Amino acid sequence: MAVVVVAGGAGSRFADGDKLAAPLGSATVLGSLLAQLSGWPVVVVGPGGVREDPPGGGPLAGFAAGADAVDAEVLVLLGGDQPFAASAVPRLVAALGPDVDAVVGVDPTGRRQPLLSAHRRSSLRRVLDGLPAVSGQPLKELFRGRVVEIAVTAREALDVDDVDDLARARAELQGRA
Repeated sequence: MAVVVVAGGAGSRFADGDKLAAPLGSATVLGSLLAQLSGWPVVVVGPGGVREDPPGGGPLAGFAAGADAVDAEVLVLLGGDQPFAASAVPRLVAALGPDVDAVVGVDPTGRRQPLLSAHRRSSLRRVLDGLPAVSGQPLKELFRGRVVEIAVTAREALDVDDVDDLARARAELQGRA
């Protein structure tokens, strides 16, 4: 099993610079997620890590590049801007039974969270091989076949897209301290 963290987005809605480098407690947004993933094999896709082809090709292209960089049958996909997503990883992996192609988290509002998902390599390969290209394709392409949905918390699904989200993440961190 390996975790692929896509961290190559432009962060255009984040007015204060690089959202992944924004301070969150004693770390950054990305650093907080990575610290919670210690002990798991992790591949970061983005500047300074593995790169998708072409760079900026989107999260599906990033996931494909990350999957190609590791030799694991089970791949978990997380967003680098989700500082509390790591606690969902064991549940995502546990739900990926032998007859399941992918597992996707569903937040408390009922919305699927494709950047909180687990995939079998063979199923991922079938999906990717069936696309004309991975660059620019939506993540919903990953959820063909036998897909199981599991509940994830609002905390786990929190992604830092703007300064208000960062304030919520800081409040979550303070509330758990």
